[in-house]
Amino acid sequence: MARLDIHIPDNRPESQAGDIPFIQRILCGALAFAAALIWSLVWAGPLQAMDLTAELSAGYDSNPALSDPADGSGFSVYGGGGGYLFKWSEDLMLDVSVEGRYQDYWQVEDNYRIQAGTALTYAMAGGRFLAALLGEAAAYRDDLIEADARNEGVLGIGADWILTNRLTLGFEQTCRWLSYLNWARPFSGKGQGRGADKAGKGGKQGKHPSSVSPAQGRADPLIYRSGSGKGKGPLQQLYPPRDNRLLYTGVDLDIFILPSLTSRVYAAYGDLNSSLDLESYWELQAGLGVSWVPEAHWRVGFEARGTRVRYDRVPANMTRVRQTNTIGSLGMDVSRHWGHLELFGQLEWTWGEAPLDYHDYTQTVILCGISYLF
Repeated sequence: MARLDIHIPDNRPESQAGDIPFIQRILCGALAFAAALIWSLVWAGPLQAMDLTAELSAGYDSNPALSDPADGSGFSVYGGGGGYLFKWSEDLMLDVSVEGRYQDYWQVEDNYRIQAGTALTYAMAGGRFLAALLGEAAAYRDDLIEADARNEGVLGIGADWILTNRLTLGFEQTCRWLSYLNWARPFSGKGQGRGADKAGKGGKQGKHPSSVSPAQGRADPLIYRSGSGKGKGPLQQLYPPRDNRLLYTGVDLDIFILPSLTSRVYAAYGDLNSSLDLESYWELQAGLGVSWVPEAHWRVGFEARGTRVRYDRVPANMTRVRQTNTIGSLGMDVSRHWGHLELFGQLEWTWGEAPLDYHDYTQTVILCGISYLF
């Protein structure tokens, strides 16, 4: 009997990740970029201020993958960053920052994020109105949910208007490019319903299926053909890495109630245009934050946030996908300063609805740490 082999071609260049660890390449690239940018700006104008921060913390996350059922894990966080303010005049200044954060989970896979940002600010109306041009570049990697690994770029504008001695109105309009790196099934991201790979020690010993392309030898090549069998429809196909655009519009109002008590009310609208139509959505978000300084060197913060997400391009006959989902969170943090040293603790609870298969999830994160400002 003749044997029929089905081959799905993959024209992507082969990864060189095995030659040099990816995190080392990202770190070297970010440091080189930051050094070149800072060197050029030193000659462009005076250096007004420079801050360097290091952070070390540990805690427990009851649901790192935002899935149901949940697998909790303790973790450590190692972070650091630098901020540089270049001031050419009383009205014109440029703020440049570079920061990185590595989250080392003890039972599941890790994630890290490296980013660099700029804000060119111009003050008008005697300093009561601040207009800004915003820019950011970032790299995020997640070995637990590899479908979330991506590079990001942001361009936008922002403004702050001091209305009175007690009220400040803020506005932000940005466009965020999200370039994902791995092939994935629809709704494979964190909190979207699929969860993490269960192989090995919470995924430590296995490879998440979302990172495997057709050319890497899936067991059944026919899985990439819609309707080729039970359970092998559009929601079970692997699709090429996403290329998404997120338009974001946000407004906030800072209220200075007392010298020791301030609050912020904010609202935002986001519109994600995904290269995979199924994952396109719009969202509405609203929140309230309160900051209280009970005495010198102490600060206590509270925040409540709610988000409504609507996947408006899901076909009506795709009944496995919940088109409208709600996410809510409550958080609290406490910090104490001793000069350049800060001790802090955080507690956050999140509840959400995932679009795929009508899953719900909850997450509790407890964190304690120390940071030092050089």
